[in-house]
Amino acid sequence: MRDTLINCLSQQLSEYELLTSMYPNQGEIVLSEKNSIVEINNFIDNKTEKNPSPLDFKINLLINNLKLEVFINLPALYPKEAPDLYVRCNQMNRASESKLNSDLFKYIAENYNGEVFLYTAICWLQENIEQFTVVHQELNQIEEQEPEIKIEQYARFWVYSHHIYNKRKREEIIKKARELKLTGFSLPGKPGIVCVEGHHSDCNNWWKDIKTLSWQKITLRKTEKFPSSEEKTYKKFSNFEELNFSKKDLAKYMNELGLNHEFNDLFGLCNDT
Repeated sequence: MRDTLINCLSQQLSEYELLTSMYPNQGEIVLSEKNSIVEINNFIDNKTEKNPSPLDFKINLLINNLKLEVFINLPALYPKEAPDLYVRCNQMNRASESKLNSDLFKYIAENYNGEVFLYTAICWLQENIEQFTVVHQELNQIEEQEPEIKIEQYARFWVYSHHIYNKRKREEIIKKARELKLTGFSLPGKPGIVCVEGHHSDCNNWWKDIKTLSWQKITLRKTEKFPSSEEKTYKKFSNFEELNFSKKDLAKYMNELGLNHEFNDLFGLCNDT
């Protein structure tokens, strides 16, 4: 197993070095953890028995006047396992960015063959980004039209993930919830649990964005809807935050909020290991 891991990590370093030669300017490639390359080299050179942290970094690209942030997380056994990529572009709205990431994830799933793949994924972005600028323009035109009047409901979404560890995904969960003024919590770990509450349309938009990220398994396990006039009665959280609780502590927290029934329902379904 160690030999396999060393082989995979060596390929990761080689590909990372290739990318740094392609994007040599300061700020084009940014490591999430400054010591990660040193940790990997120490493991490969048998200077430590401790497995290094996953290689996690960002590439800042400028394609067709669009500034793209490509967040890359490599599992320990990449390239035997698929890479985790997520793209952010502040010049796109949420729907366009979500469509871009959904199509990128689909492309990787259909074409990844167990070999180094990052440059291939970047080439796909370069060749296809223009179609998403068109989508962005079309969506903006739709948004400018007079909105349809709907009766809004207050809602609470309960999301279960096989695990939530990736730093970038954790940040996106929080960022998008706060952008939409949702309240609730995210509990990283295995399993990972997220609860968001707010206007139903906002909860739904949050879920549409989050589920397009590459997940081993993620499910909307429970949806609660309430009359919007009763928001003050059913609202349980004052903000959105990431929790660091054990399952026992979470159960106590849910009980204090009067959500013990929902907690039992949720974990009664969570039998995955």
